[in-house]
Amino acid sequence: MEKPRALVVDDDDPIRAMLVNLVEHLDFAVDSARDGAEAIARLEDDGYDVVLLDLMMPRVDGWAVLDHMSLADPDALRHTIIASAVPLSEIAKRMNVPVFTVHPKPFDISQLIADIRAAAVN
Repeated sequence: MEKPRALVVDDDDPIRAMLVNLVEHLDFAVDSARDGAEAIARLEDDGYDVVLLDLMMPRVDGWAVLDHMSLADPDALRHTIIASAVPLSEIAKRMNVPVFTVHPKPFDISQLIADIRAAAVN
């Protein structure tokens, strides 16, 4: 059976590496992107069971990725986990698309693991 696929999008190299490692240990095939432009290019390939998305990134931010997803593949939003240091109050004000859930940094790893698994089957 083919492994589920995940996309990890974060401009912070250590955080991206930690998230990739975490998701790989959950037995996912993992791609990563350093910013929203790379994420959008990867999303064109389609087929991700889970997307972990930071919001504050250079070039193209996570908000633009969400806008792209809402037009190109709205169904992918229900498999998307926002993983960001943006305050929850700001996310709540700006969020105009439905995502699976939001995880503030620093992460609660056990809850993040549970949500990655749940988002993959959602």
